[in-house]
Amino acid sequence: MSSPLIWHCCRIRAGPLVKECRALRPRFSLEDTDQDHRQKSELKRYQKSAVDRRQVDRLEIRLALLGPTGTHYTLTFDDEHLPADFAGVRRSLRAFLSRVKRHLGDRAPPLPYCYAIEGLHGDHRYHIHFCCSGDQLSQDSVVQLWRQGATDAEPVLRTRSYRDPKTGRWEEVSDGGYRRLAEYLNKERTDGVIIPIGRHPWSCSRSLNAMVPETERWMDSTGAIEIPDGVLWARRGGVENDWGAYYYGSWIEMVS
Repeated sequence: MSSPLIWHCCRIRAGPLVKECRALRPRFSLEDTDQDHRQKSELKRYQKSAVDRRQVDRLEIRLALLGPTGTHYTLTFDDEHLPADFAGVRRSLRAFLSRVKRHLGDRAPPLPYCYAIEGLHGDHRYHIHFCCSGDQLSQDSVVQLWRQGATDAEPVLRTRSYRDPKTGRWEEVSDGGYRRLAEYLNKERTDGVIIPIGRHPWSCSRSLNAMVPETERWMDSTGAIEIPDGVLWARRGGVENDWGAYYYGSWIEMVS
């Protein structure tokens, strides 16, 4: 009788976001052909799992940790304050963050935030994407503290009303989940001119990185990932071949 299949499973919960993956990992053999080795290697690449394997996955988790009041700001420069280079944008950002810290006061807990500096798309002007929780820093405060141009704000988790064609009821659904914004903030790559070579597309405060929870890990006899009914947003996918399989699922629970 053949041995039961053992699936390596992991899950991470960040606020209302849940990311889970299950992998049936193959073993290499001296009898493997080159094609066998390539197929097994494809599955082995996912050993760390899709919950936080890529930059977009790691940012997706951190955006979810900003909570239900998480706000995404686009901070733009007017002609008078437009920096000439990336270093100038960094100086403007540091000055803004210093004003934020003074505004919150010494007794306030550190503000969890993330940001990305861009300048390659659109009208090719430098601008800053800044995300934080509205519980600690209000939209009015951001407008007041950003003194070098205009601000635009939208929820980190965008939602819209959707009418279920089967039931006729109106429901709230997410417009792309946290992943929509995570993919957007990872879109620009370094070019050595506008964005220096080697620059990370986004950065987070230490306080936000410290909020990332530990990944749950366990073994199971099934690769099925159960996504609950009535979630705001969900996605699933995977890779499989003759030697194993890898499945992942992500969903956002209803935010009260």
